[in-house]
Amino acid sequence: MRLGDTVVGVSDPRRLPWRVVAMSTLLALGAAVATYVVLADDPEPTASAALELTPEGDLPTFDEATFTTFGGETVALTSLLGSPTVVNFFSSSCTPCIKEMPAFEQVFQQAGSQVAFLGLAVNDRPEDAQALVAQTGVTYPTAQDPDNSVINVLGGTVLPTTVLLDADGQVVATRSGELSADELRALLADRFGIAL
Repeated sequence: MRLGDTVVGVSDPRRLPWRVVAMSTLLALGAAVATYVVLADDPEPTASAALELTPEGDLPTFDEATFTTFGGETVALTSLLGSPTVVNFFSSSCTPCIKEMPAFEQVFQQAGSQVAFLGLAVNDRPEDAQALVAQTGVTYPTAQDPDNSVINVLGGTVLPTTVLLDADGQVVATRSGELSADELRALLADRFGIAL
């Protein structure tokens, strides 16, 4: 007998019986459904879950919104009035945030006094945010948005978000996602007429 010949009445030892295949399929399907149910009902977000950026309660106005320095001082958002400002929202758990911060530092150094910069840590422990600032070499002012109110007042929904405010505090641009130094320079040129 050659390999591949079939003998009547003898099953092929290389094939599983259909009942085993059917039962295995049903068990795998049941496990998949159970996993979905468990994950869908999990009340605690995991580390990879999206950050919830919506504050509880009523949203403050621009004039009422405040952020907090790492020293614990409360600062009015209106303190940014008077010069064009780049506000960058970040978190130490946000990989695109970490990647873009050195680019923001580079543009900050080039811009000098033409435009103000402020980095605000969102949903972050102060010590983690400060460690990230040190790690990325950022020297522009940084603080915290502990209740997510500032990012919401300025129209941000995800991290990273960059908002450009004119000297009167009006939002002239909002960008979500990582920005390169060239993209930030182009944004400053387009919205503020600042060529770097």
